[in-house]
Amino acid sequence: MKVFIAGGGTGGHFYPAYSVSEELKSRGFQIYYFGTNKGIEAKQELPSDKKFLFPITGVRGKNPLRAFFSASKLFKTSLQIAKIIKKESPNFCICFGGYASLPLGIASIITRTPLFIHEQNSIPSYTNRLLSKFAIKIFITFEYSKKYFPEEKTLLTGIPVRNSIIDDLSIPKEKAREMLGIDNRLTVLVFGGSQGSVKLSELALEVAKKMPEIQFILIGGKHFKKPEKLPENLIYYSYFNRMGLLYSVSDFVISRSGASSTYEILTAGKPALFVPFPYAVSDHQYYNVKWLEEKGLCIVKREDELDVERLKNIIINELTKGEQEKIKKFAIKNPQKVIVDRILDEINKK
Repeated sequence: MKVFIAGGGTGGHFYPAYSVSEELKSRGFQIYYFGTNKGIEAKQELPSDKKFLFPITGVRGKNPLRAFFSASKLFKTSLQIAKIIKKESPNFCICFGGYASLPLGIASIITRTPLFIHEQNSIPSYTNRLLSKFAIKIFITFEYSKKYFPEEKTLLTGIPVRNSIIDDLSIPKEKAREMLGIDNRLTVLVFGGSQGSVKLSELALEVAKKMPEIQFILIGGKHFKKPEKLPENLIYYSYFNRMGLLYSVSDFVISRSGASSTYEILTAGKPALFVPFPYAVSDHQYYNVKWLEEKGLCIVKREDELDVERLKNIIINELTKGEQEKIKKFAIKNPQKVIVDRILDEINKK
């Protein structure tokens, strides 16, 4: 069997596509992946037999002329993919939202190829809102998303987490710390999602200076300039590709609340402070974690609510509690297996 998959631009769309590709590949599927040459997928490999990258960009936020040219490229790419579909005859297509997956979605509609979509965030992307009208099944990460889609087609599955992360989460904390060569003491992990966060990185540096007894791990990301001198109790990475290890060694996590990061932290069962990205479309990062805060299972703070002293106090309070694993039960196990099983159920009905 053959499947066409699209989802990229950012890690939030790419990594769920990666995880479902792993599951499909393990079941003997041929994977054709479609994305943009400007996104994370241009740098990262995933389990696919063929990869097609196109020079497309999003439409939102552009002036009218640029929006017109972007929309024209998206439609032209859709026609190109429709030709590939007619030639290769995939059994179905699955899209993971964002502009990078729109051409495959449109192509599947044009060719009447069975279409499935997965929505990562609490508030759906415009791409998925459009494609949902034609999709056979809509898989969602958060209960909050249900109101945006037809109830009879929507299924809560959670968001697929990469096998490499699941494997690393099974490593005991002491062993993981030994592998990373770090001290066996209370550890706080700070990162800003796949893009990093200058604000969180700056706060982490200052708080680390005031809390020498605590070990900090900071992932600065591509936009943060690493200082020449770091606090002795801070371990710095500009990028780290084994997040499961970092979750394993950590006692508390401070993070943005993109869907993938949120669900990885859920799966790891780590107490966390979420700081939603203030410019996220429709404020979706806030709604990704609002439900957890309402259950008393995490802390959510806006950027402007945090300074060094406030962050220091939050860390002290949370590490003093010593609570672990409480939020883990809210992570659906093996989302990628659930998704693939339901897709095959639908395909076999036809």
